[in-house]
Formats: sequence, C-alpha cells, structure tokens
Amino acid sequence: MRIGIFTESYQPLINGVSTSVRTLMGELERAGHSVFVFTSKFPDYTDDRTGVFRFPSVNSLVEPDYVLPIPISPRIMAEIPKLRLDIVHSHSPFMLGVMAQGVARRHNIPIISTNHTLYTEYTHYMPILPTRVTRAMAVSWMRRYYNECDYLTVPSLLTRNQLVDGCGITTPISIVPTGIPAPPYVLVSPAVTKQELGIPFDARILLYVGRLAPEKNLSVLLRAFQMLCLREHSSYLVIAGSGKSEQLLRREAQRLGIERRVVFTGFLPRTKLDPLYRAADVFLFPSKTETQGLAVGEALASGTPCVVVNEGGAPESIRDGVDGYLILDSASEMAERAIELLSDSKLYQTMSENARHRANGLTPEAVAQTMMRLYGQLIERFGNNLSSARPPKEFIVTSDGDAGKTPGYEAHRDI
Repeated sequence: MRIGIFTESYQPLINGVSTSVRTLMGELERAGHSVFVFTSKFPDYTDDRTGVFRFPSVNSLVEPDYVLPIPISPRIMAEIPKLRLDIVHSHSPFMLGVMAQGVARRHNIPIISTNHTLYTEYTHYMPILPTRVTRAMAVSWMRRYYNECDYLTVPSLLTRNQLVDGCGITTPISIVPTGIPAPPYVLVSPAVTKQELGIPFDARILLYVGRLAPEKNLSVLLRAFQMLCLREHSSYLVIAGSGKSEQLLRREAQRLGIERRVVFTGFLPRTKLDPLYRAADVFLFPSKTETQGLAVGEALASGTPCVVVNEGGAPESIRDGVDGYLILDSASEMAERAIELLSDSKLYQTMSENARHRANGLTPEAVAQTMMRLYGQLIERFGNNLSSARPPKEFIVTSDGDAGKTPGYEAHRDI
C-alpha cells in the first residue's frame, strides 16, 4: 500500500500524537508499505528520511514549541498525484486534516482519520472567547470534519463515546490504541540514573512524565507528594517534561515545602525516559484529559505500577488492583495508594510483573496489524463501490471483513 499521512504533530515536535505517528509509520514500513508524510515546516530542521513534504508554517501564539501550518504549496500539490496514494490517513481535524480530505476527494481514494485529542478539554488555549462558545465551536467543527471522513480510529472507548454521544459522529469507528515499544533489554542501572538526577542511592522515586500544562491536573500530584513525604522520608518526585506551567509548579512546590525533594528534568527524549521508568518505584498520573495516556503504557512496559486518576482515557490501560490503582481525583488517595505500593514488597512485585505482562499485549506490531487490516478493507470496499461518486454513507468497514449496514457501526477489536 501507498499511504499518505497528514499530521500537524511530527518531528522535531515530540508529543503523544507525533509519537503515535512515528510508531505506526515504523511498523508500516517494516511490513513493506510506502509511507509519505505531509506536515509543518520547522525552522532549522532537516528530515532524516525521504518522503516528507513540509508546508510553510508560522509560530503558534498558544504554545512556543508548536507551529501552525499554512497548507498552501503548489510544489507539493503537484507532487501528490505522482505518489499514487492508495489511502489517506489524517491525524488532525484542522488545517492539514482539511487538506487531507481535499486530496482524498480530488483523487478518489478513501480517507481514514485518527482522533488523538479531547479538543473540548483544551478550550482554555483560546481565552478570547467564553469557554462555552469555544466548546460549541470545537464540537461543531469535529462533527462536520469527522462525518466527512470514510472511517475513524480512536485510542480508547472513552474517546469513541465522546465523539458519538457528545459530537454526533456517525462515521464508523474502531478503537485502535497506540502501540507501546518494549524498553531496551540493556539499560543503565537505577543507581546511575539517580546519580545523574542528583538523588540519593537509597531514594524511592515517584515519577510523572508528560507536558506541564493546566489540563494535566498537576497540582494534585504535588499535594499528593507533600502528604507522601510525611511518611516516606526517602522519597523524591521526578517530573519529566516541559511546558507553560513549569514555573507555576516550581512555585507551588516551594509553597508546599517540598521543593528540595522535587526534580524537574525538563524535556527528555525516549532514550532517557526508559532508564527513568526503570528507576522509578511508582508512576503517578493525575491527568483527566487523555485519550490514552502513552506514558502510562510506557511505565507498565518497564514494570512500574501506576496510580492513575480514573478519568479520561488513561484508566483503560490499567486493571485496578492488578497492575496499578485507579483513584478519584484526590491527592490523599493518590498518596495512600503510592504508600501502599512502596510499603508492601510482595504486592509491589506482583503488580510489577502484571504490568509487564499487560504491556506485552499492546506492541506496536500488533496495533499496526490492526491498522493495516483496516486500510486494506477500506481500500477494497471503496474500490468495489467506486463510480463517478464516492461510496454511500452506508459504506462501512468492519474488523471481521463483513460490511455493515448501519451508519455509526463500531468495529472494535481488542488488542
């Protein structure tokens, strides 16, 4: 297959979406398919591979690390027909997503889109308008965009339900989580990692990995750690990530009197994260706005039990009481569950083993196989229905290869 991926999040930007895209691309190419990427141009960045087409961009006023594409390029548009794409896969409903739809329509090929983000939870990034207005705008835009696609995938059941029930999406949907690569077999020892962080050898590490932003609910994390410190005197909290809330969080840690036990690492590449996951004793995740929570899966793959606020899509990665704990949005409960894991070595060992086993079922290869099957079925059904017009709305792809008849049918395969 020849696959065109349209995404506003791609290298050098590192976030959940770009990680998901790169993981999928790697498996598609390993399976022998050709992948072409259409994304934004970043200043002073050169791609290390061919087949990447970058549109001009401008700096984002919302986040300094992000750029906004200007999807106008006669050169790129002239190249697209030469690529002979079989399918278009968009990873955003916005500028490049709209362009992806245009390419699919113009060349009579199917378009599949993946929703990675609960956009209604990010309306605070548009403070010019009231929240209810921006939420309504987001819902209206997603309804229009996704209902014009031929197929959707989402990383969690929660995301699927929000699109169907909250946005009125009728396009068929499959739940396809992002695959989690296994950590390298050989890693530096936890002692080396602690030395690099300036943490005592005998310290217990509580870890958070992710962006530092208001929607991540990180005040709960800091208050939980303050409570935990009263009973676990050798504990340290490591916060790995960057974002607009870093200075605010540093001040909050100082106000709570825990600043000497909190380590802010800034952004870390995955090569640095794997040793950190291994060195951590417990992974804490307070965010309520994730569609999947890739960091939770990465922690599980390293055998690190997780304590996760039971909201959003991240809890779908955890089996409560088996490989982690699902909790209320409560600092005290987060602290209590973390202390329970730190103080019971038998329980900890069992949960650590269960975490690794859980992660083994969500490999990038297994996830990519599901996506490739969807691509193939969609291309086949589309071709069988192809005439001068696009396939009818009843055109449904199912994960077992059978055609459905009802718009909104969910093709769901547990991975």
